[in-house]
This record gives sequence, C-alpha cells and structure tokens, in this order.
Amino acid sequence: MSINSQTSHAAPTNSSNLIYSKDSHPYGTSYSEWMSKWWQWHVSLPNKVNEQDPSNLSQIHPRESYSPEKCAWNQTNKDVWFLSDGRSLGLSDFADAEIRKCTVPQDKALLVQIYGGGCDFSEGLKTDEELRDCVNIGLDTVKFTAKVDGVEVMSSENRADFLHNPFLYNITYTDDNIYDVSPGTYRAMANGYFLFLKPLDIGNHMIEFNEAYFKPGSEGQPSPENRLSNVVYDVTVK
Repeated sequence: MSINSQTSHAAPTNSSNLIYSKDSHPYGTSYSEWMSKWWQWHVSLPNKVNEQDPSNLSQIHPRESYSPEKCAWNQTNKDVWFLSDGRSLGLSDFADAEIRKCTVPQDKALLVQIYGGGCDFSEGLKTDEELRDCVNIGLDTVKFTAKVDGVEVMSSENRADFLHNPFLYNITYTDDNIYDVSPGTYRAMANGYFLFLKPLDIGNHMIEFNEAYFKPGSEGQPSPENRLSNVVYDVTVK
C-alpha cells in the first residue's frame, strides 16, 4: 500500500535524538516499567462483539480492527501516548503495510511494542521462571525495523541496543478484554522490543515498524506462534 507522496511532513530529526534509550528513565519511570504500563493499557481496551450486528467493529480492539478514533482510547497518561501494535498477518499480506491515522496532542511521548511478550499467571504459569521463559520467546531471532519520517531508529541488526530485562508487575484484566481472560489481577512479566519516541514536532509524521518471527521449524508454514506485522502510523501532532 502506498502513502500519498504529497502529504506535508515535519522535518525529520537526527535518529539519536528521536528515541529514549533502554537505560533511560523517561518522566522519572524506568523504561522497563513503561513496558508494563503499555501492557496494562493494551489489555484495558475493549474487544466487544456486537451480537446484533457482527459486522459492526466499532468496539473491537484497535490491534485487530483499527480506526482513527480508537487511537484515543484510554489515553489517560499525562506524559505518554500509547499506540497499538500490529495485528498478525499471513505471508501473503506482509508486504503491504497497514496504514493507521492518529492525532496526538503536542508534547506527548509515543510508545508501542514492536515485538515482545506479556505473560501472566492467568495462562496457567505458576513460577517467575515460567513467566521469564514465556516472555523471552523469539527475542533472539525475531527480525524487526522501525523508522520515523524515513530515519531508521531501531533494527534487529543491533538488537542488543534495544533488549531489556524482563519486568515483573501485576496486571489487571476487566471484562471483554482481547485475550478473554477472567477479570482479576495476576502476577505478570513483560519483555520485548519497544519503540519509545520522544515528543515529536507539531506536524505530520510517519512511524513505521515491522516484525517477522517464525517458530523454529515453521518458516513458510502456518503456525499460531508465528508473528508477522507491518504497520505505518500516519501521525498528526497538534
């Protein structure tokens, strides 16, 4: 899918000034804790099927069925605006990026998971070691890139620069969550590759990211554990 080349973009910034480093503490909070905040926001979004009209996707989670107004769902953090990660694609769909339009207030940092895991005791896991094994799946082999206004800011070629330590926390699920987990609070762990952007200048920006992970032995074969996504956020900051 192509992007309108006549769109007016704000001037790109040097890549070293665009993102928070993994050892930073944006707004006085560790990077790892921000990962858990993203996961809590992610599971707080509704995923409701309209039983009277199943074709009405207005209450489906934005990862699975995006529309511009959903970009503002549950954006209650005063400093950071969370973006939904990419939905899982088949090989035939991976080449065409999903374009998502989003309007973001000025002076908000942006955070999105490119590839990672959020695992908790609701899945039948019983120990922190099991949580760690779960969140670390694929982190050493997944391929990914991220660009902002055409400037590459992350790549699996330098994965060590972006990989964090697993972070333990408690996650709370409400009704109609995307994973159909029974409402409640569970011991959880998060880890992965996150794009954490410093506030962008007023104007239009393109945020691109993609991931490709194949379960060992499954490349080219369908598997629910394979992950392919390709997203472009067409962001207007104002």
